[in-house]
Amino acid sequence: MFKKRKARRQAELHEDLAAALRDADPEVRGKAAGDTAETAELGWALRELALALEREQSVDEPFDSLAGRFADALRRDRAIRERTEAVFAANLDDPEGFLREWTALTADLGGAPALREISPDARDDARGRLRQIRDHGWTAQGLAHAGRPDSFAYEVRFGVAVTLACIVARRAVPLPADEAERLRAAARDALAKALPLAPGGPERTDVLTELAEQPEDESWTDRARSCLLIDEALTLCDDADPDRVALGVEALSGLLLFKGVFRSDRIRETLDRLAAGPSDAVALSELLCCYERLHMDEPLEAPPLPLFLDALRHADARVRSAAADGLDPMAEGSPSEGKAVDALIDLFEHDADRDVRVSAARTLAGLHCAEERNSWAAFDALQRHADSPVPEIRALSLRDALKRGTPDAYDRLLRELEPSDVHWEFLSAYSYAALRHDFRLSPDIRPRLVERLEHLRSSGWADRCEDPDAYPDPEDRAEMLDEILRDLRADAG
Repeated sequence: MFKKRKARRQAELHEDLAAALRDADPEVRGKAAGDTAETAELGWALRELALALEREQSVDEPFDSLAGRFADALRRDRAIRERTEAVFAANLDDPEGFLREWTALTADLGGAPALREISPDARDDARGRLRQIRDHGWTAQGLAHAGRPDSFAYEVRFGVAVTLACIVARRAVPLPADEAERLRAAARDALAKALPLAPGGPERTDVLTELAEQPEDESWTDRARSCLLIDEALTLCDDADPDRVALGVEALSGLLLFKGVFRSDRIRETLDRLAAGPSDAVALSELLCCYERLHMDEPLEAPPLPLFLDALRHADARVRSAAADGLDPMAEGSPSEGKAVDALIDLFEHDADRDVRVSAARTLAGLHCAEERNSWAAFDALQRHADSPVPEIRALSLRDALKRGTPDAYDRLLRELEPSDVHWEFLSAYSYAALRHDFRLSPDIRPRLVERLEHLRSSGWADRCEDPDAYPDPEDRAEMLDEILRDLRADAG
């Protein structure tokens, strides 16, 4: 009788938890995940959590909680934990094998069927996640240096790996064919609308930005949708019509900015082919931006530095500016580092275009040169323009002075913060310098700096921006100001 009552109570508990894992309220689902992971019947818990992860539409919470609790349940049984460890340890350099073995494991536990086909996009996604997993201490020997399986360090690293695996598996599912066709048709309509508009002009930029912008609500299909749009841009880049090629490069540049980098191998191949031929100024500037975004995502093998160095001398200011922007960090540590620094200094000090000079200054301030000689050359050039009439250049000069701790840096900062219409770049310059681990603010400067910033806040500085639709908008400016004040007070405590 006692065993029957216990079994009935267990069945009722399972029924209640299964219902809670399907509840419309995300908080209920998140709490149910924790209770499910702790139930006595581990096989049931693993199956329900695996299925809940497959159903979950959110990409943050409660998905992260569900994945974390799934990791907790996987650790409870030694055999299951060791099999899970083996999936990661054996496949750190094999993204396809990783996806096959991970989905086979979850299928055996009662989850969705294992993946039969692994798309190139899913492999790329898994490759990136495996890099993150390695960064958290996983090796071919597993988590040998993370301590016992019940230690906090092990729990965190195991949980991160399981969560990343769950994310990859969810994003590996392709778009339904009808949804893909609707998206493809909408993209082609937008590109056809953009084609007759002036290259680089505001009307074309508006159309392409609308195409590229991320939706407000994230979904598991965002990556697949982004890849489809990138395919459409690359198709234009392969066209015989130079106008359509130019539109393709412009669209690709916006997609890489807003959507992120996908299909990097195919994009690099396309860019290299286009770079070898003639391009107008708009197309060339966007081509350089595409290379920059690829390199920022993952350093390019044999980056096209000669193309960028040649572009610094181009007749069109847009091209020179794009080339200057892309050299940070592309030139760092390269054989052309010194040549790039010298060319940037020449551009910074002599170019007739204000925006080009600002781009060159920003790159000089941001470069972490491998050679000390190049680092000092960049610093000296910026300090020669500490009194520039261009506020962005003065701010970048100040940023480097704060970074190096020059004697007059704080006097310059306080002086720049006196006007009520101070340029936001001066706040950014201070924030950038304060991020350094060796940054120290002397006690006599702190109250004066707080006073200046408090005055800016009380005077409504955040709302006084020329273009409320540009960055930083009033909300961004207010957040920037509040964050600096909060950090200053915290450091003083």
